[in-house]
Amino acid sequence: MKKLFLPLLAGCLWAAAAAAQPVIEKQGSKRDSFTFVQIADPQLGFCEKGQDWQCTVDNLKATVARINALKPAFVIVTGDLIHNWKNAAQAAAYREQIGRIDASIPVFHLPGNHDMPNYAAAAVAKYRAAFGYDRFAFAYNGSAFIGLNSNPMVCDSETARADARAQLEWLEQQLKRFRRCNHIFVFSHHPLAMSPDSRVTHKSSYDEPFRSEYTALMKRYGVRAVFAGHTHIAGLTEVEGLPMLIAGASSYPLYGAATGINVVEVSPADFRSEFQVDDPDGADIRLR
Repeated sequence: MKKLFLPLLAGCLWAAAAAAQPVIEKQGSKRDSFTFVQIADPQLGFCEKGQDWQCTVDNLKATVARINALKPAFVIVTGDLIHNWKNAAQAAAYREQIGRIDASIPVFHLPGNHDMPNYAAAAVAKYRAAFGYDRFAFAYNGSAFIGLNSNPMVCDSETARADARAQLEWLEQQLKRFRRCNHIFVFSHHPLAMSPDSRVTHKSSYDEPFRSEYTALMKRYGVRAVFAGHTHIAGLTEVEGLPMLIAGASSYPLYGAATGINVVEVSPADFRSEFQVDDPDGADIRLR
């Protein structure tokens, strides 16, 4: 089992929690290309009424097998790890399956709205206690990867608004730190804005003023793209010229959409993102 679940006290400070993120020990130079994988919404436990949620476990097991065969540099899971944050069986099943990813492949996690519903204090504390961090920042082969906890930006409470402001300041610190990288990529569970083909009807993107403030900051520092999930539908849109790539779910096929993983190839000059679907008869979706 990789060091994914760290025994930190609940409610730890974000500064301390960020230091607990996985560490990539080996990497190449700014001239080397590489591949990473984004998993969106494994959401173990999600099923229609009367169904057995074992299908979501089986889907994650298949996803892990694909990742191990692909051997990417690292994996980023953009939230909704399980369906019910209180369900110990779902959490245990997630830990078991994600722990089967080869130990040489670091796995970074971000929380989704099902992991921190309504940004409730108990859910936030439980997630941080399990993972030790709820945002991350690292560099690999000359490119920067910054993960945000988007839940404060979509929840209307005093705590959420204060944390969204604090995270905006943290984001600027990271953008300054990585400003000379080949590329800067940002990751989030919720998209900044919805793609035109989305059929999601519930609250799904950043509230104002955070959408504008976060977008303006990312544009100022030349962020190449923002990767998200949440909608269960793969799609591409732009927010004031900033590419917004939304990966479909790796688990439950809502709205008839395809499930799969987002495979991203990064070179010193550019990147290519493709949502590779699980259905052997389906067509992969070029996100960029």
